[in-house]
Amino acid sequence: MNHAATISNFNQRFALFLRRIAIRRAVSPEDREEIFRLRYRGYLRDGGIQPNARQSFSDSWDEADNAHIFGLYVDGTLASSVRIHVAGPRGGSMPALETFADVLAPYVAAGRTMLDPTRFVIDERFASIGPEVPFATLRLVAMAAEHYNVDVFLATVRAEHAIMYKRLCGHRAISEPRTYPLLAKPIVCMAVEMEHMREKMYARHLFFDSTEEERRRVFGASTDYFAVYPPSMTSSAPVTKLDSSDAR
Repeated sequence: MNHAATISNFNQRFALFLRRIAIRRAVSPEDREEIFRLRYRGYLRDGGIQPNARQSFSDSWDEADNAHIFGLYVDGTLASSVRIHVAGPRGGSMPALETFADVLAPYVAAGRTMLDPTRFVIDERFASIGPEVPFATLRLVAMAAEHYNVDVFLATVRAEHAIMYKRLCGHRAISEPRTYPLLAKPIVCMAVEMEHMREKMYARHLFFDSTEEERRRVFGASTDYFAVYPPSMTSSAPVTKLDSSDAR
């Protein structure tokens, strides 16, 4: 099977997998604590943090007015989480500015609106089954970038994960690895202009695209569960397991 056919088959399988997905904004103390505990397990397992008695991992950025914390659920079970901040001329700040203010200064000076996704973590039970959950979580971030009409999509990631963001989304490194607050391993700052990301990512994997209605349901006032269906992708192909994982 050639490379193009392999990608097409995965796109179809992933479209079916999305039918098992629900997204929930973490607003209640119970939802937030469940996500903080998931973070703790993931970062501890990955060597990113030291153990603590609470077995929970959060920081002051979780309380920012522009913080959006999401849980992604597979068949009703919390499988991953990501936190999103948007900052630009209309206000707001973001974690990346704590460590990478110098390399982000040109974007700030140009009045660019930036999306900073952080605390990307996958439950180990789902990390081992293949790329479906990481891709579904990344799709949520892409949906946020579209909904908030950002100019620049950032990725503050460990150096070993940079190649994935470059290949998949078109990110490029704009800093050297640096010490990042509360994390034991260095982080590199990457950025991609949204126009380039659309050309790079959507053209290869159609499922990253989303409709305005989907985005309204995710980022609107409701915090309830809902199913996310791809806009026009259907297939009877089975969902198969692929080897891949990512946690950041």
